[in-house]
Amino acid sequence: MRERLVTFGLALAALFAFYALWLSPSPRFDPDSDSARPTTAERRGNGYAWLYAWLAKAGVPVRSFRERYTVLPDIDLPAKGNLLVLSLPGIEVFHNDEFGALDKWVRRGNTLLINAALVDQPGYAAGRAAGATAEIESLTGLEFETKAAREARLDDTPLSQRVREADARAAKKGKDEAEEGDLDEVQPLKNFEVPEAIPLTPTGPHPLLAGVHKLSLETDYEADDWSLRMPYDNFVLTLARGAGGEGVMFEQRLGAGRILLVSGGTLFTNRALGNDDNVRLFSNIVAASVARGGAVLFDDLRQGLSANYDPARFYKDSRLYRTVMIVLATWFVWVLGSTRLRAPAIVRHDPSEAELVRRAGDLIARTVASHLTAQRLFEQFFDALARAGRAGGAARDRAETWSWIEHHAAVLPQERDQLKRWYDDARAGRDVAIVPLKNLLDTLEKRLNT
Repeated sequence: MRERLVTFGLALAALFAFYALWLSPSPRFDPDSDSARPTTAERRGNGYAWLYAWLAKAGVPVRSFRERYTVLPDIDLPAKGNLLVLSLPGIEVFHNDEFGALDKWVRRGNTLLINAALVDQPGYAAGRAAGATAEIESLTGLEFETKAAREARLDDTPLSQRVREADARAAKKGKDEAEEGDLDEVQPLKNFEVPEAIPLTPTGPHPLLAGVHKLSLETDYEADDWSLRMPYDNFVLTLARGAGGEGVMFEQRLGAGRILLVSGGTLFTNRALGNDDNVRLFSNIVAASVARGGAVLFDDLRQGLSANYDPARFYKDSRLYRTVMIVLATWFVWVLGSTRLRAPAIVRHDPSEAELVRRAGDLIARTVASHLTAQRLFEQFFDALARAGRAGGAARDRAETWSWIEHHAAVLPQERDQLKRWYDDARAGRDVAIVPLKNLLDTLEKRLNT
């Protein structure tokens, strides 16, 4: 019984070691890997769970869209009168064929709402504004630039003069300081202890702004001043501006549909939905964009939730835990019931006569010099010839015995030469190959005695 208890304790220790090595959470290289992301499954500050639940409770058809945009024409929804909510930056990159499919879908009479974290910096988007601007340009053709980039672009000073001025400043500071000044030092983003509010002001009368008097974003990190670079080939309408007067929310008409672009990522998230008139604005967007039979789609694929694999649903499935319990129970039964706790005792048998002879021969071969063994084998060979009377009186004289062997027809010339070499090596005290010598002597003895 005591042995079974010890085995049970060791089995638990092995299970704990397996969990510690393979199943316990490990630190990730990405510090933002566990940040709340803007998905309908996220209940923390940056998620859309509250907005999703509010729409469902209000009777608005709402879905978590986890497919590529190429399947938009094939979903079971009307061809027009739908709203797609996209948050940037994301995790999943766009495929080239998605841009064309999305453009056609919007032109048929649907609305695309893009919430891009530029003027605000929530945790999941910190330091990724440049990537978001590139995706915005691919989706809408609109370009954003920072305040410093705009000033450099609008500077009318000739390039040659700006180069001379830069060289003059570098020469004044010194060569070493100039070389260090060529590389901008990367500064860490300023993290606010308490999220900072960014007020937005609606621009004026518009159906989407009915009853909307004030809007606000929230940021966790200090953000750059991004502004829209005025497009030359299309027109956008500014719906809201920031404190500095730069546009933050825009409307772009595209065929029978439209694109609404917010250069802030937190306007409709869980933590900011109840601020000011944010929820009123979204209500107006739904009322103006979603037709009868249409739906609100949240692009969760871009934030890492795929239709092919849903980790939350996987771990919520009770069949997973039933299977794990069955496997563990079977393993414990095998360990405690079928495992042999003690190894069988080794039964030692007395060696046979052949084994004794073999062991004795091995001992002699390891301890006696080979030339001495060879001498003894030659003596036994000559004595056997003498007892058989095959060499006659020559068996008593080694020289006469060798002469008799040389002239015997049963001995091949090469065998005779090899035998004499080994005989000379044995008498000189040199190493001799015992096994080939023994085989040759046995062969010659049989021939000579026949």
